[in-house]
Amino acid sequence: MLWRRIDRWTGADPQIDFDYAVKSRIAVAYTAIFTLMGLVNAGVLAFVLDGRPGMAELGLVSAAIAATVGIVGLRLRRPNLTIIVMIALASLVLYAAAWANRGSFPPATLYLPGIVLGAYIAWGARAAFIAILPLAAYFGLILGTADYSSTGPLGFRPTELLNMLVAAGSLSCVWIVLFGSSFRSATTDAQKALTEANQQLETALISAQQASRAKSDFIANMSHEVRTPLNGVLGMTNVLQADATLTDEHRRSLGLIDDSGKALLDLLNDILDLSKIEADAVELDTRTFDLAALIHNTSEHWRLQAETKGVALAVSNQLGEPAFVTGDPIRLRQVINNLLGNAVKFTHNGRISVSLAAVGEVRDGKTRVRLAVRDTGIGIPGNKQAAIFDPFSQVDATVTRRYGGTGLGLAICRRLVSKMDGKITLSSKMGRGSTFTVDLPLERVAASEPEAAKRGVVELTPIEAPGRILVVDDVITNQLVIKAMVQQIIKADELIVDCASGGREAVNKATSMAYDVVLMDIQMPEMDGVSAMQCIRETRKSADARIIAVTALASDDHRREFLAAGFTDYLPKPVEISELRRVLKSALVTDRRSEDVRPDESRAIRN
Repeated sequence: MLWRRIDRWTGADPQIDFDYAVKSRIAVAYTAIFTLMGLVNAGVLAFVLDGRPGMAELGLVSAAIAATVGIVGLRLRRPNLTIIVMIALASLVLYAAAWANRGSFPPATLYLPGIVLGAYIAWGARAAFIAILPLAAYFGLILGTADYSSTGPLGFRPTELLNMLVAAGSLSCVWIVLFGSSFRSATTDAQKALTEANQQLETALISAQQASRAKSDFIANMSHEVRTPLNGVLGMTNVLQADATLTDEHRRSLGLIDDSGKALLDLLNDILDLSKIEADAVELDTRTFDLAALIHNTSEHWRLQAETKGVALAVSNQLGEPAFVTGDPIRLRQVINNLLGNAVKFTHNGRISVSLAAVGEVRDGKTRVRLAVRDTGIGIPGNKQAAIFDPFSQVDATVTRRYGGTGLGLAICRRLVSKMDGKITLSSKMGRGSTFTVDLPLERVAASEPEAAKRGVVELTPIEAPGRILVVDDVITNQLVIKAMVQQIIKADELIVDCASGGREAVNKATSMAYDVVLMDIQMPEMDGVSAMQCIRETRKSADARIIAVTALASDDHRREFLAAGFTDYLPKPVEISELRRVLKSALVTDRRSEDVRPDESRAIRN
């Protein structure tokens, strides 16, 4: 309670500035002890003992100076200066006492531990080391004058010296207790403030976690609700584009619809990616791939758009072909697409160049690979280059209105590159273009036959295989789109495609008819897709059906979750016709061939 009142008087608060409060309390303690010490010494020497000449007067003067300096310094909110002046004053008084008491032991020496303790609490170990020289000089003065005669005016009697030592020792104890109580009180107040701050932080953390979960749920629900109609738009567009009777005008119109839908899908994917990256939920899918082929194919995707604007697109590869490395090709392609997309968007004449090279030495079995995308576009001003990698950041509002975009691409690039232990940098000048450089540590590997065999053109020929397929979706549009895509992919007279509007209806149909493939939506009323899949596995007729999860829950975590639950394969919405073809071919052609081989093999073994 006493120290809190003193804090109010000195303007200190341990909960706000602990260091200032401790120093202010030490300054108060110095003032009180030095004043009390001077008064006690003067009183003892004047009324109790027959002190040496001038000692009582020295005590009164030192007490008055200490009180004045302390009060003025504390009112000026200068605790450090107050402590320094107090220590200097105490040093003068102690040296004077040592000289006046030469030939004996000055009782004021017992105050030294308290003085050093206060300096140590205020300024740390450096203050204690600095005090070594003055203390050595002080004790040297005492030892150097020890041969003086004990008679005459400087003489002393052992009894008087004993009484003075007892008084000084008592005050020294008070000194140390006062310092200790000030520090303990300040520590208690600071600990209380820390506890309250921790409680506030815990509350804030809980609120932040709840807000993060709410945001994640909102984004997941938004993704599902947007992907569902997009599946209808893009799916039906793909079906119509395959119609050979379309006029050129109709094809251009369908192309615009397809491009617009894919642009919306890209925006949705960017938002989902940023949300996962911020939550540190992105996992890299490391595999062996041909980096040179990846760069070439991705660049070719943008070549037509660049050449349409009169911009040349060149690729320079110093790694050689093939250049097999270990990494995440999907995320790396995402980074390259973002950089090339920006280059094509902001370049109106000149050229865009993509270069690939190895730089630096191999460390830990990895080579530092440098990918650079250079353009002769509009450039980025120097004061905007640091912020260009922030989410939703654009150079200015004019750029946003003229070129569009959300400002998410470069933010995602930087975080993905950082996730891959790499670094992305920018060099740009207004009107002269920009260069984005990506440095990645990648492990070089020798080309393997399986990986080389994976490179090839996606098959677009129809599948000629009969089969019974059940399309399960609670949205009628999705049923019609997926059914039309299946009928476009499979050209067989004995193809049967049925539809069900929910999980329960799907189970009933799978119970009465044997299906080869079930394309199952996940989020449906009454019975969800996972429960329906498990029930179909228990039926007699469709237990061996290939059940494919077709869902707008399109993250890698969802894919792993559904495959682990028992689905044969996984297709995210909007469904790409090439992916649907891959799944159907695997189910109706590849799997059937393997099943047809097994009986022959078993008969050969018996024979």
